[in-house]
Amino acid sequence: MVEYEVVSHSKIKDINVFLNSIRMRSLHMHHDMELLLVIEGEGQILIKNKRYRVFQGDSILINAYESHEILSKGESITFIIIQFSNHFLRDYFYAIRNAVFPDPMIREHFPEDKYCELVENILSLSQIYLKEKELYELEVVNVFSKILHSLFTYMNVEELSESEYSKRKKVNRRIDRIAAQIDAAYTEQIRLADIAESEGITVTHLSHFIHDNFGMSFQEYLKEKRLGAAVRLIADPSVTLSDVASDSGFSELKYMTAAFKEVFDLTPQQYRQMGLQLSTENKKASAFEYIHSKEEALSLLNDIYASDLLS
Repeated sequence: MVEYEVVSHSKIKDINVFLNSIRMRSLHMHHDMELLLVIEGEGQILIKNKRYRVFQGDSILINAYESHEILSKGESITFIIIQFSNHFLRDYFYAIRNAVFPDPMIREHFPEDKYCELVENILSLSQIYLKEKELYELEVVNVFSKILHSLFTYMNVEELSESEYSKRKKVNRRIDRIAAQIDAAYTEQIRLADIAESEGITVTHLSHFIHDNFGMSFQEYLKEKRLGAAVRLIADPSVTLSDVASDSGFSELKYMTAAFKEVFDLTPQQYRQMGLQLSTENKKASAFEYIHSKEEALSLLNDIYASDLLS
């Protein structure tokens, strides 16, 4: 299970576009910013320990190095996902390099007509990117520049100074190291003191660092990681719930049960039964994460209009 996601820009420098149907994407972070548009379904997104309900037509902007998790109570949520580097066009628009968007929910910041225009541009960009017609690279840059212009026009934006940006790079490197240590050991007993020792800082300093930069306490982060592991393991009906809890890092089944009830409002057994039913009805819908092929994505996009999404 990949927890620190390395974003590839194999087609166009600094931009990646794809369609993804997600029932559960466990807590992770990456070095790119991410713009998501919900084209089908509903669920919740956890961003730095704050949960947001999302519905068809909503769009979300996640900053680089922000821990986030996507959960659906039922069938998967389908997103258009645009991942982009803060190096995109920075020679022409330097502010993108140091920009941070403190509010992830985009729709509430836009006038209705301008939001519809944004959604139309996201749909257009996705089709251009996937079809790869002649000169599509220039069209992608053109349309994505319009998207960025609208985000910087209507969203709240914080711009880091050069000294703040330099400090942030050092912080991000520490985030990488800490996340890697937790990813490697969260199913076992892992102590804050061990990570603090490897970083050469006090436990108190590390505790504050994790809370400030992961958006949650060390124990809360561990619980979310273990819940993600449990959701994947619970799909196999041959594994007992006690073994699921143990193999995910929960010390007792009751703690895993409490985590499931808190997030899904379901017991682990109820969640398992729901997953088995979905798997029988629709294997794609029951998958934790399904990245659509180029052909599948274009077929979906051909049937979508901004007005339909927002109605």
